[in-house]
Amino acid sequence: MTRSAVDFSLIGPGRVGSSVALALSESGYSCRSIVYKPLSRRERRLLTDKFPRANLVTSPAKLLPDFKVLFIAVKDDQICDIAAELSRVSDIDWKCKTVLHFSGIVGLEALSNLQELGASTGALHPISPFAAKYSPEFARSIYYDFLGTATALRYAREIVKRLQSKLIVLHSEEERALLHIASVIASNSVVIAVKSAEEMISSFIKRRDSKSILNNLLSSTTENISSKDGIDALTGPLVRGDINVIESHIKALRGKVRVLQFYKSSSLLGIEAMLKQEHNGRRRTTLIKIKKLLEAE
Repeated sequence: MTRSAVDFSLIGPGRVGSSVALALSESGYSCRSIVYKPLSRRERRLLTDKFPRANLVTSPAKLLPDFKVLFIAVKDDQICDIAAELSRVSDIDWKCKTVLHFSGIVGLEALSNLQELGASTGALHPISPFAAKYSPEFARSIYYDFLGTATALRYAREIVKRLQSKLIVLHSEEERALLHIASVIASNSVVIAVKSAEEMISSFIKRRDSKSILNNLLSSTTENISSKDGIDALTGPLVRGDINVIESHIKALRGKVRVLQFYKSSSLLGIEAMLKQEHNGRRRTTLIKIKKLLEAE
């Protein structure tokens, strides 16, 4: 069998790990080993079906050394322990290996044990949600961010290109943290906002109808964001400067403390962004009045 350009192994075949590994395997790369926790018979059979040529082991200590790149795709709080365990594997020459973890927030110091042994290390984080295991489509045509050594960057570029995706090279842990927070805000905060909105109207509108109403609004909002620049995608009372409407919203939310906090804080962020680019004196005066209203207890 012809060996691929990048033979890789994987620790943690969860949603992200299994999807990225499967996408790379389908693109011609060779998955050499997969380290997994004890699985049910059905789950092990599925793993074997998806990666028929991979050596399946239950411990990092049993990892075979025939790989160029090792992906660590476990929970954030397990990465450091996994790296420490790997550093005690005596039959792997780490000077010839590149180790990448998929976390968007765990620092490179988590891999310091391996770097001290000569490994090239980095964090390669997919900026996209993964809804299921063994779903290579989630790993393709997305953005990945990277921070790490020069050799690790070379492999990251090859891998991301093979995944038909784009790579954002970062230069500090602070940049990684800010990008990760921005991703959470853009993703989870939308889900939470829609869920909160759905609960507010669930007592008088059927769930099926409420989901349809809110999904239509989301579709329109997404189109606005795609076609307009930044805060110009905003609509509603903030843009119109409808102080009376905003006052009525605040009054209606008095009994929903968390939702009211969210309404005020998100609206304040919108007002502050609008003030940065608003030069009309009358409009600025209206926005400042709304800001004071939102800041009031």
